[in-house]
Amino acid sequence: MGELLIVGTPIGNLKDISLRALDALKSADFILCEDTRHSRILLDAYGIEKPLVSYHMHNERERAAEITELLAGDKTAALITDAGMPCISDPGAVLVNEARKQNIKISVIPGPSAVTAAAALVGLTEHGFMFLGFIPDKTSDKTAFLEKYKSFDLPLIFYSAPHDVQSDLKALHAAYGKRRVRTVKEITKIHETEEEGFLGEFIPSDLRGEFVLIVDGAEFSNPLNSLSVRDHAAHYVSLGFSKMDAAKQTAADRGISKKEVYPFTIDL
Repeated sequence: MGELLIVGTPIGNLKDISLRALDALKSADFILCEDTRHSRILLDAYGIEKPLVSYHMHNERERAAEITELLAGDKTAALITDAGMPCISDPGAVLVNEARKQNIKISVIPGPSAVTAAAALVGLTEHGFMFLGFIPDKTSDKTAFLEKYKSFDLPLIFYSAPHDVQSDLKALHAAYGKRRVRTVKEITKIHETEEEGFLGEFIPSDLRGEFVLIVDGAEFSNPLNSLSVRDHAAHYVSLGFSKMDAAKQTAADRGISKKEVYPFTIDL
């Protein structure tokens, strides 16, 4: 009996791969990947030459039976995606479940994940969060999907492709109103960027790149409110807000008048 290795790979910086992941890729008889051309960049960087088998969302059900047959015949396969952990908003779950039915050994070699990296980057670790993956494409599906989580009081985290960011933000505003949103894109890459604003007002300064959207939960208690008014406003200034906009955001966060905040921003 063979083995299925679920291998996490870098989400951007190729140096983020683990030693154990490299060992797994080198030991596998073949490697399952979403885009063979994309995966070849990683494998070439580490001198790994193994047969590559295309395994993506459009063929995973048909390929699952074929692959489990090979695994049952004493072959070892490494499952990777274009970036991050397989099965987390990426192909893999169908194959994993089929392998379990066949009593095939399954091992996981954990690696980077955009959702946990983004949560750590914005300091979103104290109370937890809910990860919801990609928002559906169709407007009616977006509405129904987002409505289910409207009353959750934990921050909601979504993935968004560059061509969907604006429509996703619009749908989030329609569903949740004026809540704070943080965006993180191109994590671990040279153009890694974090921005924040409010739904209905905010558009990222650059729409290129893969995005993680973090939206405050219902009646979420803003941790910035525990700061002094001056430090609260200084936080927004440090993100590139003008003094006027920093005062406006701080006032909105704290439910007070902008005139009460602006005097604290004069010397920032």
